[in-house]
Amino acid sequence: MYNRLTKKLTLKFFGINLKFQLPLKIKNQNEKLENLIYELADPRTLKNIRLPKVLNLEESLDELIKSKNSLARYGDGEFKIMLGESINFQKYEKSLAERLKEILRNKTKGITIAIPDTFGYCPNDYFRRLLAHIRNELYKYITFDTTYFDAFMTRQFIFPDRIKGENYYNKFKKLWDNQEIIIVEGIGTHLGIGNDLFSNAKSINRIICPNQNAYSKYNEILEFAIKQPKNKLFLLALGPTATVLAYDLAQNGFRAIDIGHLDIMYEMFLKNAQRLTSIENKIVFNSERKNKKFKHCTDCKYYEEKIADFS
Repeated sequence: MYNRLTKKLTLKFFGINLKFQLPLKIKNQNEKLENLIYELADPRTLKNIRLPKVLNLEESLDELIKSKNSLARYGDGEFKIMLGESINFQKYEKSLAERLKEILRNKTKGITIAIPDTFGYCPNDYFRRLLAHIRNELYKYITFDTTYFDAFMTRQFIFPDRIKGENYYNKFKKLWDNQEIIIVEGIGTHLGIGNDLFSNAKSINRIICPNQNAYSKYNEILEFAIKQPKNKLFLLALGPTATVLAYDLAQNGFRAIDIGHLDIMYEMFLKNAQRLTSIENKIVFNSERKNKKFKHCTDCKYYEEKIADFS
């Protein structure tokens, strides 16, 4: 199957999906690249260029604390599903894609949308390649008079020095300081287990969901969540499903924050890691999720905190 938007070809071979990135056909590539810097120096080149407005990491976190808004985050996975492609842990579903498109256009008060700050300056080769294929289609759903937060705010673990990293995570902890929180996570995620990320929360409850294709249980998850007391703060780590859930919970009067990979990043920071590494009893890599290479949590507190299990 060929996806014309992402330029990817998927072949099914003995039950295994093999994906191929087809090369772009660019005529006179060398000449264009050599002349590019001169074209960029000409104001006529840039007059029609549009870039989304995205706050930097610190501004995004400060504003999230100050605004008390809910937060729905978009990354490459959400973008791919919007444009018709499955990702490692969530198969494409038309209804999910439509919801993601709807929410990205959102201008509702009380909820802020976060997207990667990679649409202009982009130090990430992966996002540079991705945007080369999907930017035009994606721009149909981005509103250029909206100010977005940086979706990478929950994916930081390398800082200029230790103090800046500690200050960054201490700011995050202000979001749930003395709050009654409900964590919505995939099985095996174990947010906050083994570290002090949520040690300042007043109480913790957990709704456990599938760690693959969680959107298949979306109606049950949402129905249970909206029956909880309105003073509860929801913290979500559930891939593209969390993006939709954050929006729907906000529409139902809750504050919900899609914190994504924050717990894993905090673990990496505590270890002084320079790259992602495995963590005992937590899912870090998609291969662990796919192959179910995780152990059951040995902390009895985790089981006491569970109020629902849809896994």
